[in-house]
Amino acid sequence: MAFTRTVGQLVELGQRRADKQTDDHVDTEDWKGFLSELYGELHAAAVDVGARYFETEATITATGAASYSLPSDHLATIGADFYDAAGNRTPLIEIMVQERWSFGAATGQAWGFAFTGTSIVLYPKPSSGTYYHLYAPQPTDYSSASNGTSVDLLNTHGLSFCVWGMAALGLHKGSDDQQRAIAEREAAKERFIEAAVKRALTMPKRRQVSDIDLMLDQGRGLSGSRLVNP
Repeated sequence: MAFTRTVGQLVELGQRRADKQTDDHVDTEDWKGFLSELYGELHAAAVDVGARYFETEATITATGAASYSLPSDHLATIGADFYDAAGNRTPLIEIMVQERWSFGAATGQAWGFAFTGTSIVLYPKPSSGTYYHLYAPQPTDYSSASNGTSVDLLNTHGLSFCVWGMAALGLHKGSDDQQRAIAEREAAKERFIEAAVKRALTMPKRRQVSDIDLMLDQGRGLSGSRLVNP
């Protein structure tokens, strides 16, 4: 379940932690800006541990083009899949830059993908078909959100990180001592990362045989199978 607080609640908590409920040097817009900045750092920490707290999916409908624009909120890709008529999904692998020549001008069902600039490229070039791009989005910007907007902090350590971080920024703007607030913020971040990693108490690692690896090996005159993700 999500661990949420509203923007208004977080602003009030940050003000109270810094003892600045009535300080005119830091207005509400400032506090919401602090919250948005801290939440962005929290979001990045959660994405970095790879526990898939934040993810969304975009549909790519192949038209014969080699590349397709990445979503405007794209931060990092988790994976891409081909979706066949029977409803089965086949994962694509990310092509290394050294492998970009492997398919030449071939067309057909894509087996791999790569990034070029703000686009995702499918290999071979598919003339039709549906593909799904699973990715982590950019963090939500709360700098102009209404007070009733819900913010998912993931756990109690995420709450502490944002509140102490807001307090540190508020104290800085008021030229007050930030030392304790900074220390509390960093300690909360460490606890948050540790808790985020433990989202799954067991993190299984399996060996997988990739069809695309076998195909690339055959194209290079190699035989046998290659195991990935050992």
